[in-house]
Amino acid sequence: MPDVKILRLTTGEDVIAKVVTETPDHITIAKAFVIIPRQSAPGQPVQLMMSLYMPYTEEETLLIKSINVVTQVEPKSEILASYQQNTGSLLTPDKSLITETSIPKIFK
Repeated sequence: MPDVKILRLTTGEDVIAKVVTETPDHITIAKAFVIIPRQSAPGQPVQLMMSLYMPYTEEETLLIKSINVVTQVEPKSEILASYQQNTGSLLTPDKSLITETSIPKIFK
């Protein structure tokens, strides 16, 4: 996914997302997650968590002003793999019960 980028925003947030379009004034992104570094205890390695960026909207794409982006980089392969796992589509079955419409008869 060469169109997946990490955007460092002027707010200090690191957002990983699929860049849909880019103009001099705006960047349109989809499937955006904020990357949160977390250390469980002093001396422990820092772990990266991903949380939905703006989870309270139904919009599929978000428009960010280019002036609010400090830098834009390619993610490391491990981070990209985690992102792809988080944004993969799952197929869900219909919510109806699966039933047999014709039960075979057993003759003795």
